Amino acid sequence: MQARPFVLFCAGEDSGDVLGETLVRPAVESGMNVLGVGGPRMQRAGLVPVGDYETLPVSGFGDVLPRVFRLKKIFSHLESLLWEDSCVALVCIDYPGFNMKLCRKALALKKPVLYVAPPQVWAWKKHRARRLRGAKLAVLFNFERRVYESLGLGAEILEHPFLRAVGASAISPKVRETRPNDSDARETRPNQDVVVLPGSRESQALRNLPFFMEVVSRVHALHPERNFVLVASRESLKTQFECAAAKLSPAGSVPAWLRIDVAPQEARERATFYARHAAALCMPGSATLELALSGVPLVVADVLDPLTYFIGKHFVKTDYFALPNVLLGHSAYPEFFFTRGASRKKDNAERVAEALRKALENPPRSTVADLVKTFAASTSAESLMTEFLCEFVERDTH
Repeated sequence: MQARPFVLFCAGEDSGDVLGETLVRPAVESGMNVLGVGGPRMQRAGLVPVGDYETLPVSGFGDVLPRVFRLKKIFSHLESLLWEDSCVALVCIDYPGFNMKLCRKALALKKPVLYVAPPQVWAWKKHRARRLRGAKLAVLFNFERRVYESLGLGAEILEHPFLRAVGASAISPKVRETRPNDSDARETRPNQDVVVLPGSRESQALRNLPFFMEVVSRVHALHPERNFVLVASRESLKTQFECAAAKLSPAGSVPAWLRIDVAPQEARERATFYARHAAALCMPGSATLELALSGVPLVVADVLDPLTYFIGKHFVKTDYFALPNVLLGHSAYPEFFFTRGASRKKDNAERVAEALRKALENPPRSTVADLVKTFAASTSAESLMTEFLCEFVERDTH
């Protein structure tokens, strides 16, 4: 039993860990005890872990089934903490399949709830929004706020951590505002490597990796002067990439033209790292937006488990999945989605390889300035957390 009042946090994947770090720190600095599930960034900021974070990152319905018992165990523990009198509030970050249930439990117990990056009801299952009545919502994009407001729910706009760390002025250097296929723009690029990001969730990344390796092998065959950088979100994933890439190579070792690296942890360093590359192959997620804001031409691809593919095809109501395309409202970056079986077909790998070759040989006009314009005035994570603690928590602890 925790005698000291605490705020319970739950973030289930790396993008949530990035957001969570900025929220945990002000809560700790206010003197509040912070418990929950979160990644290394949140733990460095002061979160006391109460569950195995590595269990949580999953992608799609098929990935949940093998972990269902471990996920239930973590959920049950978090639910038991909610029942404690010393738990004064819940902060959920993204991860809707898990956090929506936790949010409902907290609201039923009349605990204050802050939900950051709540479910993307604009894409599917709008009815989920009504279950969030009573929670304080914070979204990252203006169009999300408009959707929630149309459903009768208010939402604040939280400052995007990547824009915040890098700065809108620094994120858009002059070279990126020219057409990258102009000769002067090409000369200013530090190198011609291609960055490859198959995903931050283990199951998703390892499912994408064989297909991504087939794609970049085809591009390398036509552009032997190019090197490729396979990026892992953390060290444990890098080790798995090294083993998998060696097994996928006919030589039984990682090809000389492929380097495996860990993504920089700080946003400003990631922006610098990404901007050094000529193009990117990336799965849909927060990295697509970071790459686009860094001025990198990219191709988006994902290999889905059959159940997720079926549900997405029939129930998801959005024209685009890559965040830059969603924000811009048009297909600025090619998107490809396959089931595992379809990804093994050579013509599908060739389609994606051709799109990546086009991004290298004739890069599209930079969309950085257009993307920056889509961001509305926002509140900082520190202000959001301080306001939440003052408005709800301090009221309920006196």
